[in-house]
Amino acid sequence: MINKLHISEAKGVDDTQGIVEAYVNTMGIKDHDGDVIDSEAFDSSIRSRLPIPVLSGHDQSQLVGKVLFAQSEHIAGDEHRLFARMQMNMDTQAGRDAYSNIAGAYVREWSVGFNIPGTDAIAYDRDGKESVRHILDLDWVEVSSVVRGASPSTMTVGAKSETETETVTVPETVPDVETEPQEPTEPHEPAPEEPETDPGADQPDEPDQAAPDTDVQSASSTVQARLRLLRSRLQLQGIKTN
Repeated sequence: MINKLHISEAKGVDDTQGIVEAYVNTMGIKDHDGDVIDSEAFDSSIRSRLPIPVLSGHDQSQLVGKVLFAQSEHIAGDEHRLFARMQMNMDTQAGRDAYSNIAGAYVREWSVGFNIPGTDAIAYDRDGKESVRHILDLDWVEVSSVVRGASPSTMTVGAKSETETETVTVPETVPDVETEPQEPTEPHEPAPEEPETDPGADQPDEPDQAAPDTDVQSASSTVQARLRLLRSRLQLQGIKTN
């Protein structure tokens, strides 16, 4: 079985009955697998096979709903999209979980699973060096809500839950600014402080400079003069002196 993905913004039309509307496949343009599905390729399955099962992640044990209505809708140029109205099984936990995930936009992509009925349902075209496979007819087996698939531009167009989710914008983190490391510097020893002096305080007396030896000379002259006077007196008394 071939699976094709489509990214879609789903909308829950009725949260009591689990009604979901979505574009589940893109047609007329090349998908991520390099295939082009014809805009009328799903028509025979829509006429004869509805309701188509809705699975979770192509897991056949996870049947969550069914396709009630589907049709090909022209978008622009060669592009067509497969519109589907689905009902989740709200009587099961899997169906309620699937609806909640779709309505809350936790799952936004869709993928269709199908088989090729015969060799005449495929044609090949040469696109430069590549060969493009055109799928003209298919046997639509199921559609799944998935995380990632192959078909571009799938979107859920109808999903509404009872509670709205709030989007919180996270501010950008300011990048850390790297700074160049600083070279370590040697500690400087403080210079010794000079003692402060009080200009009004008494300063120690400076030693007196040596005075000339004038007093000794004066005393010597006085002694000599007295000796001469003494000799004169002795001579007058008749006493000889040396």
